[in-house]
Amino acid sequence: MNIFLAKLGLLIALPIFLAFQADLPRPADAEYNLGTGSQPEIAIDQNGTVRIVYGVKNGDHRDLYFVSSNDGGKSFSKPDLLGNFSKMGLGMGRGPQIVTTAEYTVVTVGDHNGDLFSMRLTNADNQWSAPVKVTDTDSTAKEALSGLSAGKGNDVYTVWLDTRLGNNNLYGSLSKDGGLTWEKNQLIYQGEQKGICDCCKPSVFFDQSGDMHVMFRNKLDGARNMYLISSKDNGKHFSTAQKLGTGDFMIDGCPMDGGDLAADENGKVTTVWRRQLEVYVAEPGKPEIKLGAGRTPVILQTGKGPAIAWQKDGAIQFRSPNGQKTVSIGNGQYPKLVMMADKKTSLCVFERDGQILVKPLVL
Repeated sequence: MNIFLAKLGLLIALPIFLAFQADLPRPADAEYNLGTGSQPEIAIDQNGTVRIVYGVKNGDHRDLYFVSSNDGGKSFSKPDLLGNFSKMGLGMGRGPQIVTTAEYTVVTVGDHNGDLFSMRLTNADNQWSAPVKVTDTDSTAKEALSGLSAGKGNDVYTVWLDTRLGNNNLYGSLSKDGGLTWEKNQLIYQGEQKGICDCCKPSVFFDQSGDMHVMFRNKLDGARNMYLISSKDNGKHFSTAQKLGTGDFMIDGCPMDGGDLAADENGKVTTVWRRQLEVYVAEPGKPEIKLGAGRTPVILQTGKGPAIAWQKDGAIQFRSPNGQKTVSIGNGQYPKLVMMADKKTSLCVFERDGQILVKPLVL
C-alpha cells in the first residue's frame, strides 16, 4: 500500500515538476538562437547592455536587424528592423559593424553600390538617427569591406577598401559625435603595386591611451601578408606600415580573410590572421605563432591575455586567454567576441546553418 501511494504521489508530482522546470531560466552556458541571419557583429556598452546587428537576405533585398540584451545575453529583445539596403554586403566578412561610445551605439553598413552609411542610437532614449553617408565620393567602396572602432568620448573611426584612386586602397574617416557626422575621407595607405588585397576586411582598434591601430592585407611581390599601421592623433597622421610575422603568404588571388587585432591596457597590440590554411597570432616586430588549422580568427583582449576564436572544419574553436586550452564550442562560422561586465565571461555570436547563435564562454 505504501509503495502504491509513493508511486501515485510521484505520478502526480511529475507534471508539476516538469511545468516548474520549463519556467526555470536557461543554463548559463546555453546557446541562444536569434533566428535567421548572417554576419553578426556584437558590442557592449558601459552599462552592460549587449547589442548585436546582423543582415537578413530577403529575396533581392537585404534587411538590417538589431537586438539587445540587458541580462548578460540570457534573453534578447525582439529583432528591430533598422532598414533595407538593396545591395548590403553580406558574407566573407562583409556585413554591418557595431561599436558603443560614451553615449551612443554606432552601426555602419556598406553596400555593393559602393557607399558606406552609418546610423546612431542614443542609448539614453533608445532613438535611432536616419542613415548618413560616410564616404564622400560615390561608388568607390563596392567591396563593402570595413572595420569600426570606438575611441575616447564619442569618437568613432571607420576604415574600408576604396577604389577612388583606381585600385582598392585603405581609407578611413573619423566621427566625433558618435557617427552622426564624419570628417573628410582620408587615404591611410596606398598600395605600392596596384593597390592592396581586394577582398580582405580591414580592422581598426583604439587602445586605452587613444592610439589607433589598423590592420590590412597588402599585396607586394606576389605575397598577401598582413600589415599594421598606427596613428596617435585620431587618424591625422599614420606611421609607416609594418609587416606582421616573418613568413610570406604567396598566393595569386585574395584569401578573403582579414583577421583581427586588439591591445592590452599598456598598448601592446596582438593580431590574429590566416596564412594558407593556418591561423597565427603575432605581436608587431615578433615572429608569429601558429594556433592551428582554420580561418576567420577574432581576438578579445582580457586581463589574462588574448582570447581567440576561429572557424575550423565547420566548427568554432575557442582558445582560452592563457593559451593553455583550445576547445570546440560547436558547429558554426564567423565568430565574434565581446567581454561581459564581470570580466570573467564573454559572449560569442556566430552563424550556424543560416541562424544567428549567441553562446557565453568562461574566460
